[in-house]
Amino acid sequence: MNKTYTENRIVSCYEANANHLFRPAAMLDIMQEAAGRDAETLGFGYDKMISGNTAWVLSRVKLIFHQYPKWRDNVVFKTWHKGANRIFYLRDFLMEDPQGNKLISATTSWLIIDLASRRMVRDRELAENFDNSKAGFAIEEQAEKVTMPKDIEPELAGTHKVVWSDIDTNGHVNNVKYVVWALDVLDYDLVSKNPIKELLVNFDSEVLPGESVDLYKVEETVDGSTVCYIQGKVEGKPSFSVKINF
Repeated sequence: MNKTYTENRIVSCYEANANHLFRPAAMLDIMQEAAGRDAETLGFGYDKMISGNTAWVLSRVKLIFHQYPKWRDNVVFKTWHKGANRIFYLRDFLMEDPQGNKLISATTSWLIIDLASRRMVRDRELAENFDNSKAGFAIEEQAEKVTMPKDIEPELAGTHKVVWSDIDTNGHVNNVKYVVWALDVLDYDLVSKNPIKELLVNFDSEVLPGESVDLYKVEETVDGSTVCYIQGKVEGKPSFSVKINF
C-alpha cells in the first residue's frame, strides 16, 4: 500500500510573516486540514469517527525546517498515514519545492478518544491491518516527549485568557494556537531575526473556553544556538509543552 495525499499550493500573504517567510503556524494549519481530508478518503475521517462517538486527538508534533518557502512560492504538500506504534497512530507530512527539494518535514502522533469518557480507545483495524510503510518517512523517528530543563527555573512570561478565536470545531483550543502563544512570549528580535530550525510540541490536556493559561519559558544556548522551552499550565496543570530550536 502506498497512499499519499498531495496538494499543489502557492504560499499566500496570510501564510507569510513580516520577512515574507512561511510561518510555522501556517504549516500546522495546512497539516490539520490535510490530515482530515486524507483520513476521510481512507475511511476513518471525522464523520466516521463521530458516528462511533470517537475523535482523533493530536498528541505530538515535530517539524524540521530545511528551507523556508517564501510568499508567492509554488510548493508541493504531501501527507500519509503510516499506521500505528503502541498507543499512537502516526502521520507524516512533507513540503517540497517543484523540483522535489525538501522544505519542511513533519511527523505527528495521534490518539483516538471516546468522546463521552474522554479516555483513549484502540481501533483494531487501524492498529493491526493498515500498513502504509511503502510511503516512507518524512521523519523516521517519532516525535519525542518535551522535557523542560531541570536545572533552570522557568519564568512566567505571560498569561493568556482563552477567547472565542482560540476555539476550534471540537469546542476546545485549537492545537495551532499553542504554537502561536509560545512564539508570542519570546523576544521579538529573537523570533524575527532567527528562523526556527526545529519545532516540537506535546499536547497534554485540552484547554476550554474561559480558562486562563499561564505561559512559562526557559531559554538556553546549546552549541551556539538558542533553544526555547515554553509550557502552558491551567491552574498549575500542564496543558502543552513546546521546544523550539533557532
